[in-house]
Amino acid sequence: MPILTLVAYLVVGESLVDLISRGGSWSFAATPGGSPLNVAVGLAAEGHEVRFASEVGSDLFGGLLRAHLESFGVVPDELVETPTTSVAFARVDKAGAATYDFRFTWAYAGKPDLAGIQCVHVGSLATAVGPGDAAVLAVVEAATRAGALVSYDPNIRPALVGERATALARVEEIVRAADVVKVSDEDLRWLCPGEPDVVVARRWAALGPRLLVVTRGGDGAVAVHDGLVTVCAAPPVTVADTVGAGDAFTTGLLSHLGDDLGPESVTRALRYASATAAAVCSRPGALPPPQAEVESLLPAAVTSTTTA
Repeated sequence: MPILTLVAYLVVGESLVDLISRGGSWSFAATPGGSPLNVAVGLAAEGHEVRFASEVGSDLFGGLLRAHLESFGVVPDELVETPTTSVAFARVDKAGAATYDFRFTWAYAGKPDLAGIQCVHVGSLATAVGPGDAAVLAVVEAATRAGALVSYDPNIRPALVGERATALARVEEIVRAADVVKVSDEDLRWLCPGEPDVVVARRWAALGPRLLVVTRGGDGAVAVHDGLVTVCAAPPVTVADTVGAGDAFTTGLLSHLGDDLGPESVTRALRYASATAAAVCSRPGALPPPQAEVESLLPAAVTSTTTA
C-alpha cells in the first residue's frame, strides 16, 4: 500500500496531561494528552519515525508524558523542560462528548532541527497562545523554505484563543503557509459563524493548501482538493468518548496520504482517517487503536467525489 514516503515527521505543539472523567462523573483519571502529542504518538504507532518538539514539565506529570512518548518510540530530542506540566480537564458526559477546561501555559522558544524532515505538523493551542505561538509560526516558515510538507489543525479552544477576529486572522495566516489543513466543523462554527463549512473550505483552499479537510463528527468528513469535493462517511461505532478523535483522524490522514496528493491518494487517506477516528471513539481515551480494528472499519468509510 503506498503511503507518504518520508524520512521523518516533525510534530510541533503542546503536550499536557488530560484529567478525564467518565460517564458524567466528577472522578478524573490522568492520561497523556495534547493534540500535537496525540498526533506524534499516533504516527509513531503506525511505524513512522517521529520527532516531537514541545514543552514538558520537570514535575510528576512531566514524567508521565516522557514515559508515554518513550513507550511509542517518539524521538524526544526536541523537548524543552519547564517547571510544571499543563493540564486539561475533560469531563465526558453520558453520551461520550467531552467538555474541556485548561490550566495551560505556552512559552516555547525552540528552533527544532529540520534536517531530514519532509513533513511538519503543527496546530492547536501551540499556534494560538503566546508567547510560544511565534516560535511555532517560525518553524512553519522555515519548513516552507526547506520544501517540507506542512500540515495544520487549528483545533480551536475558544476559552484560550482570544478574540474571534484575532484568532481567525492567525488561523488564516497559517492556512496560507500549509499544504494540508484539517479543521473540524465545530472549529468553523466558532471561527466563521453562519457560513456552511464547505464554503469556508473552498475559500481556505484558494489561499494555498493543496488539501483542505473538514471533519463532521458522526457525519464523516469532506475534502476540497484539485477542484474536487470528496465526502467520506464515518464508520458507525458505539462511542465510548470523543477524546482524541480529531487527532486520530489527522494521524490516519497523514500516514496514508500519497506523495502526489492526487485524487486516489486523498480518497484512500480520507478512508483511513475516518476509520482511525471511529476506532478511537469506540474506546476510552486517545491511545492509538490496533491496526486490525481500523482495517475492519474501512468498508464502512464510503466516499463520493464531485467537482467543486
